[in-house]
Amino acid sequence: MSTKGLRQERVLQMIESTMADGVAAGVIRVHAGDEVLDGEAITVDGHRMLNFGSCSYLGLNTDDRLKRGAIDAVERFGPLFSSSTAYASVSLYADLKERFEQIFRAHVVLPPTTTLGHLAALPVLVNADDAVFIDVNAHASVHLAADVLRGHGTSVVELPHNNMDALETAIQRSESDGTCRVWYLADSIYSMYGDIAPVKAIADLMDRYPSLQVYFDDAHGFSWSGLHGRGLVLDRMPLHSRMVIAVSLAKSFGSGGAALAFADPDWASRVLLTGGPLTFSGPIHNAELGAAIASADIHLSPEHAHLQARLHEQIAFVGQLLNRYRLPVMDFDPTPIWFVRLGRHDQAVDMARRLMDDGFYVNPSAFPAVPRGYGGIRFTHTLHQTKEQIESLVAAITRHLPEVVDEPEVLIDLTKEQATSPADTV
Repeated sequence: MSTKGLRQERVLQMIESTMADGVAAGVIRVHAGDEVLDGEAITVDGHRMLNFGSCSYLGLNTDDRLKRGAIDAVERFGPLFSSSTAYASVSLYADLKERFEQIFRAHVVLPPTTTLGHLAALPVLVNADDAVFIDVNAHASVHLAADVLRGHGTSVVELPHNNMDALETAIQRSESDGTCRVWYLADSIYSMYGDIAPVKAIADLMDRYPSLQVYFDDAHGFSWSGLHGRGLVLDRMPLHSRMVIAVSLAKSFGSGGAALAFADPDWASRVLLTGGPLTFSGPIHNAELGAAIASADIHLSPEHAHLQARLHEQIAFVGQLLNRYRLPVMDFDPTPIWFVRLGRHDQAVDMARRLMDDGFYVNPSAFPAVPRGYGGIRFTHTLHQTKEQIESLVAAITRHLPEVVDEPEVLIDLTKEQATSPADTV
């Protein structure tokens, strides 16, 4: 086996071992045993616990209106309209597209998932002669699409996380080498640490460098942020003509499916007509479309602003709470995602198991989701939770921390450092 093959096998064995430990401890790949889910809690192995692992930030995943929308769609059209949308699709597609164009004020394409959206858009928008730079912490699905670009012969280079100086230097070097177009691929909110991309700084670079195109994965910022839920990116800047935004409907939006938003109608048309997964993959399921239409109607109503305000208040409360308890949180950006750093993956598993025994379900995270040495627990909060429930979780983490980590005070100081690339720590 080649050196490259040996390295790949070593990484796979490391990931497999880490995941197997989590499965054996009963903290990942678990099944909710509830006959009915209320959004607040799940039952695992007969043990009911508050669910701090949900990304349905506005609590819409159990809303009766979304349920009725899904049921009505299935009764009218069946569970699945079994055809590629390149040939035919149910009218629900057009209904949902119309609503998303109102939300985004943009041209919209509807892929079945965000991952398939990346794989549909990037390979047909990025040319082999373009230069692509990707934030090292961008979601694995974006890196997957970047690997496809590499296979097409495109130069793809990882950049340090949220480092705008490195991006500007890369743009300048590409332009001096005669590259006509440069792409930057990034998340709006990074799914592990909950930290936010420097959106305004990126917008400034787009204004100063006409060669720069930007592709944002706004999966975790969509719905709970921005006017009508149009997302964190568009809450901080207008939709640029050289920008694409990908969002997930399976998180805060509460349904399923995905959307791509374009300012340029030609880009939208090219992706729709030539993006492989939009031709050769199956459609969004009818229940997801029906639920998404119901969710979109809520987002376009005055009610949505009240839901947003409640969540923003909750986010501010959690940030103050974590500061008061002095937990080793990786980032305090105002999002509903928080990451408590512990160190090794076994410590993350240990903390998660202790919290489950206390009645809290959280997400243990280790390599490759985070760099080695930065294992910990991620917890999210939604409008299903009360302030008292959130504070009880934080108190439990604080109580267990000295038992899981030898020197938590040192860890708090270390956590202030910026995490390095997972690829650099293997």
